[in-house]
Amino acid sequence: MGTDLLRAEWIKLRSVRSTYLSLAATAVLVVTVALSVATTTAENWPTMDPRDRSSFDPVSAPLFGAIFAQLVIGVLGVLTVSSEYSTGLIRTTFATTPQRRKVLLAKVAVTAALALVAGAVILGVTFLLSQGIMANGHGGVSLGEPGVLRAVTYAVLYLVIVTVLATSLGAIARSTAGAIAVLFTLVFLLPQVLDHLPQNLRHDLMRFGLQRAAASAVSIHPQVDTFSPTVSILVCAAYAAVALGLALFLIGRRDA
Repeated sequence: MGTDLLRAEWIKLRSVRSTYLSLAATAVLVVTVALSVATTTAENWPTMDPRDRSSFDPVSAPLFGAIFAQLVIGVLGVLTVSSEYSTGLIRTTFATTPQRRKVLLAKVAVTAALALVAGAVILGVTFLLSQGIMANGHGGVSLGEPGVLRAVTYAVLYLVIVTVLATSLGAIARSTAGAIAVLFTLVFLLPQVLDHLPQNLRHDLMRFGLQRAAASAVSIHPQVDTFSPTVSILVCAAYAAVALGLALFLIGRRDA
């Protein structure tokens, strides 16, 4: 995978309006939710029950908007591949670069790098703003406190993981609607299905759900029925790894 291929994919990504709209929507969702949660927390903190204070997670609560923003940035990953299939441009791409797996890896690398930079900026700014507001009610934390930097870092990594997952699904489905439907199912519907299983199965399987694993990864107070934050982020990464592996297998075996 040469620099010319990466450069070509970067030009494609930054030349379409959907890239900027997706990043702007991600920023608006994350920041709006964070400011709302932080303001409410700061106002209610002095009168909160001590048990509620001890269970409150000052990192994952303000970053709750990322739960919805992941779908927005996921759409960007899907479109990176599916839009070329829908327009037929993928044939030109494969004619220019016959090594299809290299093409897919370049798309994944470019979108993942964009998600990493954008996620770090958006979530970093969101964290600073929300903690500054919550500090007025003494409910804020700093990056130097135990588990905080790790939680923020894993939140950024999770957006990267979702982007890789979505890009891979775009290559597997070769359809924007189909890939987004699968992504939505994995993020939102599958946890609902697992939640209705018998209690013994639910306890064992819910921690493997993408949403539950993500929540544990970005929390400094993980729930007792989840994996540790590090194991949880690895569970999330496994979804992306399996999807990428399947996409690499299929892209070399199907016609454009």
